[in-house]
Amino acid sequence: MEYVKLITGNEEEWCKKMGYRNPYLDPYSHHITSTTVTGDHTAYRRFPENRHVYDKLWIAKTQGMKCGKLEDLKVKQSKVQYPIFIKPRWGHLSASSKNCFKIKDRSSLNKYIDYPDMMWSEFIDGTEGMTDFLLSNGRIVWQVTYIYSDEQNGFTDVWKYISPKTPAPVNIEYWVRDNINNHTGFVNVQYRKDKIIEVGLRPARSGMYIIGADCPALSRNIYNVMDRGFWDESLNNQISWQPYYAFKCFSSLPALYVWPQHVIDVVVQSLTDMPLYEYYFEPVNNEGVVFFQFMHRDFDKGMQVKKAIEIAYAMAQLLTISIGILITYLLYNMKSRYKYIIAFIAYGVWLTRFLNPLYVNYNCFKAYKQIFLGEGSLTTQEEFDKKTREIQAGKSSDE
Repeated sequence: MEYVKLITGNEEEWCKKMGYRNPYLDPYSHHITSTTVTGDHTAYRRFPENRHVYDKLWIAKTQGMKCGKLEDLKVKQSKVQYPIFIKPRWGHLSASSKNCFKIKDRSSLNKYIDYPDMMWSEFIDGTEGMTDFLLSNGRIVWQVTYIYSDEQNGFTDVWKYISPKTPAPVNIEYWVRDNINNHTGFVNVQYRKDKIIEVGLRPARSGMYIIGADCPALSRNIYNVMDRGFWDESLNNQISWQPYYAFKCFSSLPALYVWPQHVIDVVVQSLTDMPLYEYYFEPVNNEGVVFFQFMHRDFDKGMQVKKAIEIAYAMAQLLTISIGILITYLLYNMKSRYKYIIAFIAYGVWLTRFLNPLYVNYNCFKAYKQIFLGEGSLTTQEEFDKKTREIQAGKSSDE
């Protein structure tokens, strides 16, 4: 994994030299304090007393759901009522919708039955939702609940609605109070209808949606909880912001080309009313990939921008394929020496996809690795433990 260290180790210097913006920091003056844990790997290591929430099978059992290890279905298949849902068991070893599938019958299950560290549960047919809770010594002091679109790409939302006035489902709040022990920090809970499907000890998307609220009183109180150990009730009436939507752009075409960062900056900033956007590669089963996320306060305008970006992205991929076919034809059939100049120019244009923060193309690679390799693309517990030992020995950094 030396290439990963090379990428992550040089990201900051590369972005500084190229003038690339940090979508989580640069657009706003109010941020989440640096002591906030924003990633699952770090959270799993730092909060051993609550790391049990990363066991999705345990979560299902606490709610009385029909569930079990996927491997057990090799011998207990007759007791299962289809459809069922299968997914990686351990939340700190997987992310997004990797290896998550609705299974309609036994024949559909055979393809996945040997995937390691997987679980199954009854299928919950309903709209997904999510809440970020902030806890201080085990007490819930604040929450923000995200409303998901009914329409989905696979199991991924098309948009989220983010408002300070949306209440958390009562049963979800009770579950957090009953199952999280003396925790200080964020607890992210994802659910379908009234059933919790996943929990993480960090805010959604590394706190991106909270940062997007750009609320000074909220940032101050997060600092109070994380760095000073208390929640200032006098700031409650000041914690508010104009509701907004987070839109995800989806494509079923392979990401043969992604626009350079500076091109994205000009285009998106001219079309949206919020400065928060990012390349965001998330595999959606085997149907395609979410490739971009942006925010907008106006739903109708946001949907128009989303469709425009998706069309332009699809055209870029089809144009890349067409040019590739044309260049191949010219190289094999054109006798003029100019064919090499044409090929060189085309290749140079394609290379502009790398005029991005290093993580963009790396995350794109990881997304398609997941699609093509399936279970072989997930982190194993052995790899995670090895990384933990390297961190403890000072040979590596967390997240």
